Amino acid sequence: MTSTRFGPRPPALALLFALATTAGAAAQTQGPPPGARPGGPGAMTPPPAAPGLIRGTVVDASTSRPVSAAQVAVRSAADSVLVAGAVARPDGSFRVEGLRPGRYVLRVTALSYSAARTAPVTVAAAAPQADAGTIRLAPAAVALAGITATAQASEVAMAPDRNVYQARTIATTGGTAVDVLRNVPSVEVDADGKVSLRGNSSVAIQINGRAAPLQGDQLARFLQQLPASVVSKVEVIPNPSAKNDPEGMGGIINIVLQQGADLGTSGGFALGAGTGGKYNASGNLGWQRGRATLFGTYGFNLDHRSSTGDAQQLNRTANTLLSQDIGGLIDARSHNATANAEYKLTPATTLNATGLYSIRGFDVGQTNLYRQFDAARSQTAHYSDLDDGNNSGRTGDGGLALKHAFAPPQRNELSAEVHYNQGRDGSSDHFTHSDLGADGQPLGSEPGLRRTNLDARSHTWTLQTDWTRAFAPHTKLEAGYKGTLRRLDNDYGVESFAYGAGGGWVNEATQTNAFAYDENVHAAYAVLSQGVGRLDLQAGLRAERAATSFDLGGPAGQSYDNDYNSLFPSALAAWNLSPTRQLKASYSRRVQRPDTRLLNPFLFYQDPQHAWQGNPSLRPEYTDAFELGFQQSGARGSVQVTPFYRHTTNAIRPILSIDAAGFSTTTAQNLATANSYGADFNGSLRLGSTLTAFGGFNVFRLNVDATNVAAGLGTSTVTWSTRANATWKLDPKTDVQAFVMYRAPMQAVTGRFGAFSMTNFSFRRKLDADRSSVSLRVSDPFDMMGFHMVTDRDAFYQDTHNKWGARAAYLTFNYSFGHAPRIRAPRPDQPQGDGDPRTGPGGPG
Repeated sequence: MTSTRFGPRPPALALLFALATTAGAAAQTQGPPPGARPGGPGAMTPPPAAPGLIRGTVVDASTSRPVSAAQVAVRSAADSVLVAGAVARPDGSFRVEGLRPGRYVLRVTALSYSAARTAPVTVAAAAPQADAGTIRLAPAAVALAGITATAQASEVAMAPDRNVYQARTIATTGGTAVDVLRNVPSVEVDADGKVSLRGNSSVAIQINGRAAPLQGDQLARFLQQLPASVVSKVEVIPNPSAKNDPEGMGGIINIVLQQGADLGTSGGFALGAGTGGKYNASGNLGWQRGRATLFGTYGFNLDHRSSTGDAQQLNRTANTLLSQDIGGLIDARSHNATANAEYKLTPATTLNATGLYSIRGFDVGQTNLYRQFDAARSQTAHYSDLDDGNNSGRTGDGGLALKHAFAPPQRNELSAEVHYNQGRDGSSDHFTHSDLGADGQPLGSEPGLRRTNLDARSHTWTLQTDWTRAFAPHTKLEAGYKGTLRRLDNDYGVESFAYGAGGGWVNEATQTNAFAYDENVHAAYAVLSQGVGRLDLQAGLRAERAATSFDLGGPAGQSYDNDYNSLFPSALAAWNLSPTRQLKASYSRRVQRPDTRLLNPFLFYQDPQHAWQGNPSLRPEYTDAFELGFQQSGARGSVQVTPFYRHTTNAIRPILSIDAAGFSTTTAQNLATANSYGADFNGSLRLGSTLTAFGGFNVFRLNVDATNVAAGLGTSTVTWSTRANATWKLDPKTDVQAFVMYRAPMQAVTGRFGAFSMTNFSFRRKLDADRSSVSLRVSDPFDMMGFHMVTDRDAFYQDTHNKWGARAAYLTFNYSFGHAPRIRAPRPDQPQGDGDPRTGPGGPG
């Protein structure tokens, strides 16, 4: 739609404008006073503010544990007209204010519980504060079709510290976890699978509330090959509390996999194929009987695609030009399996075991054609470099947890967990260098042959204990310990082929290297939460002791040790203006520790003119993050506005340098500071059962001071991004989804990133009494996804373009089977997904 005065609106801005008006109007509508009929006296003019209130507590009838996020509806006892409502706090308590004198009946509902109705409660002029007492909800089954509940969760749930996005609401049929993340507001995923939040790539990725079992390039490939069908939802936590690990300067993105259902015997599977040689399959199976619950998933993905690109490198010192044309084929394949077993030793004690196993492969065949020109732009060299690479990896991850909940009045919970992760990744690359004639054919000289081999092995042990104690209805203390021991061994070999008598493969001693990296982190935390009327307060502190050792192999045998202590405070204040409207302010401190790729000082040649070199002297970078927020939900949707500011010291950034011969080297450096400030605008819109949509707009300024590295080095830039996702139900069995995203160009320290955009469309038809469905998804139909970067630093200039064959069509068949299962009630004091327990009124549910 185009406005004649203001011009075109970005799609997400138009959506936000619409939902702001509808959600605001819905939330501001007041119920009539007791006894007033719709359209009668009092329907048009809101009554004056009333001092009456009703308080109470909602608990599980079988365990007496609090039921968080229960919906409390207050109706007139005379005619059942809805007057007001509230959402139970994490401790099960609720408070409904602004009531006039009269008799009221409360109806309380919660997922997986039968509704409860109270006896009439009287609010009198002489005694305006009434106590409804303890309301007990009886557990009840919720019918499912396979694994999907008929009473589905909201598409977007907004809590004081996080947003929760249901994976089923976004167009990812036949896709991967990367497709899911690209649909989430404020989250971006680049061509290499690297995830960023609000433009900050230093974000911690969690799987089911725990640190992802992979890091770096291995994590990116894991997400690129994890089927979207096994993802339940995504939690975005931009400012986590001290209870959470402090890694990730940009916050935490928690990917919650399908699990947590109490099942009879139930499951489902999906089979899909895409154009260009793309295939995927996934399945899940659950079983529950008595105290035992078992659940497992499996996913397979095969992705075949081509890549093209070009680059122009200018050496201003020698006034030479290097032109590069890139073409290649990529084959990625993976098998991923998860398992969860739970046994209730007693009604209050649960033993839980989890496991994840992943096997992946990534093969690349790439041809690089180079032409070199002198100052007069006459061609002086023409050659090709062919790369035939094979990459493989496997990861095993397992944990055992014991949790015990103490009965009221203490309302304690104690849990302990031990976790072990083992991974191994390897790669083998064969390079062939050939000099070419003017016609592009190889000359008579023998080609240069070179090969590399990488073997990386990692082991991580984690021990964690958590204790929660509610001292009063609105006072809660959480404390715990976490110890992490991590070991990484890396062997990298480089050989070149020598021709002639006695020739063969010869080791390149200057490039072959091996190292061992040890990291030990011990942390203790305490978080205190206090509710005061409509105000929720939280303060926390995490203390850490970290010790790292980076030992290089070879004759030199250098060792770099770094031991340091850190404090990570956090704070949050949320003012609940009403059960559907909230203001908040939060603060947290984060850390980004340099990984081994950033530390390794050996040169890694990316092409004949450029190499990467790590910096073993890197120090951790720290970020102080501040946020304000306003969120409002209504019958037709929700709106969230979040201004933010982040101050980073010792910012780790790649810096490029070039020598007189034109050879460039990129290395990581600690920069003085990096400051960013901006705002997120997110919202959802529901128009009956026909249309569901959500959108987001993000804008921020980034100021980087790198004058400690070189005089005048740094950047100041403003960038923005927007996205929107909508689902239309054409009829009860047919729906259509559309997704569009755009990110504006962005200035970096030594260059500039071009704009990025993507679009997806999908169509789904349910079959066989909704037990099966067929879906068609078109990814990047306009062939717009690509990468463009300009690097401009002193004597070096490079303009790079890449496209990676994202345009494809996918056809997927889904089928569910089994008996009617039940969804387990969420853990009290904690939203589903093992997240941070701060969902007070206005949060999910």
